[in-house]
Amino acid sequence: MVKILFFGDLVETLGLASEEVALPPDVTDVERLLFVLARRGEKWKKMLLGNPALKVTINKQFAEKSSPVADGDEIALVGFAMA
Repeated sequence: MVKILFFGDLVETLGLASEEVALPPDVTDVERLLFVLARRGEKWKKMLLGNPALKVTINKQFAEKSSPVADGDEIALVGFAMA
């Protein structure tokens, strides 16, 4: 399980501030996690994949999309709606 925290416009747009998610076996990095979350619907896709200003931290350290994720990680997603 990973804990995902949502900040900025993500909270209002996606309707939650945090959740715990079991990592599917094929999710090994941030990019793949975002892709899996984006399958939840159009709002998720727009805010997570179509948002060049999205910032990600893993265990309170800024991360790149290629950064690995693992069980027990705390992942924060910070995003704002694009005008």
